[in-house]
Amino acid sequence: MIRFASLVLLIGHFYFCSVALGQDDNAYKFDFSYTYGTLQLLPGLVANAGHDFDEDKNYSDIWIHGDINISDKLSYAGSAEITDQPHQLINTKYSRPDYPLSTGRIQRSAFKYSHNDFSLIVGRDDMLGSHLRPQIFIYPTYGDGFSWSYKTHGWGAKHVFQVLPAEKGNGQVFRRSISYHHLAKDFHNFTLGVGEYFILTGENIEFDLKRLNPFLPYALNSHDSEADNFPGYVGDTDNSLIKLFIDWRKKSSQLSLSLYVDEFQIDAADRAIKNDALLLNLSVFNDLEVFGVNSRIIWGFSVGNTNFGQHPGPFTTTTIGMYPLFEYTPGMKDLVFIESNTSLGKTWQFTIAGYSERWVNISELLPSQMNQRADLEELKIHSDSRLLFGVEYRLEQYPIRFKVSGWSGNSPGMCLKTQLGF
Repeated sequence: MIRFASLVLLIGHFYFCSVALGQDDNAYKFDFSYTYGTLQLLPGLVANAGHDFDEDKNYSDIWIHGDINISDKLSYAGSAEITDQPHQLINTKYSRPDYPLSTGRIQRSAFKYSHNDFSLIVGRDDMLGSHLRPQIFIYPTYGDGFSWSYKTHGWGAKHVFQVLPAEKGNGQVFRRSISYHHLAKDFHNFTLGVGEYFILTGENIEFDLKRLNPFLPYALNSHDSEADNFPGYVGDTDNSLIKLFIDWRKKSSQLSLSLYVDEFQIDAADRAIKNDALLLNLSVFNDLEVFGVNSRIIWGFSVGNTNFGQHPGPFTTTTIGMYPLFEYTPGMKDLVFIESNTSLGKTWQFTIAGYSERWVNISELLPSQMNQRADLEELKIHSDSRLLFGVEYRLEQYPIRFKVSGWSGNSPGMCLKTQLGF
């Protein structure tokens, strides 16, 4: 069924592409890419999320993406992924290893309406991410729901509600949802804001206006409602987080600084025993031109408590599937990263990227121990780094790109990519 649906989607996108050749160049966009090579994930993520894949095996990965401008206010975007990777890596529940391409998923399918200072997205899309989020942190699965934002007189509000893929534990299926809202204020060239996340799990995710209310502090939900508890889990079924952020921008540079507060111990007695759960992330983008050569650089760091994102309730951690929602990996202490893309004319592009990370194997602890200072201090600190080099060649007369990338580190590898776009 998945293979048939993927084939239909592929044919549909080729149809949209063929129609586009006789229409306005901006009405339709189509992109098809095929990648073959070894799969690279951060070692901290592999160790703590339980990813099961062969780091020395070459995998095939096909992405099909299309954008359609239905009108000047309404547009549609869709993406499908077909691959022979283990199905858990793209958050599907089964695969067919006897087929060359064993699994697939519709990764994006959403309508967007924009008019003046109001924007609405409905469907499956990346509604929580940031354009300054580097590639090593991008999660490959999106949730289904809606997002709206509105700006007026320098103030901006945003609200997101998404249903995440369900999880199974202790023989029971748990439905998951995440709500997010923020309020921000624009100044001359920077924005200050505060937001909240609310992760909820249970047997059913009902249409609950209280949890969809963008004007109610989510942190208060646990104080005026009874929380569900399930056998085998020491925590309840909801988890709220606070986000403080500042975005700074100039003509060729952007900066995003975010502080996520999952747990913060106020009482001295608690601070002596329990660990805070904070995450600080800085991402900086620079667009440079030196001697006529254009370079785009994104760099930054993440620093956090090793227990950030952990919650003893049933699947109430800050993850979507097995991937972190935010700019960290499970058990991370700190991570620095840089990614540079340099273009020579219209045909050649060179990529240099790398990172260095320190992390602990927090999965060795029980959920009830993951915020205990004494237990966390006993964990061994691991470190790793990786360096990537890539070369891309673009044909001048045709919308085709060829790219080869190779990386060194604890698990060296390489991949080849062919991309067709209209």
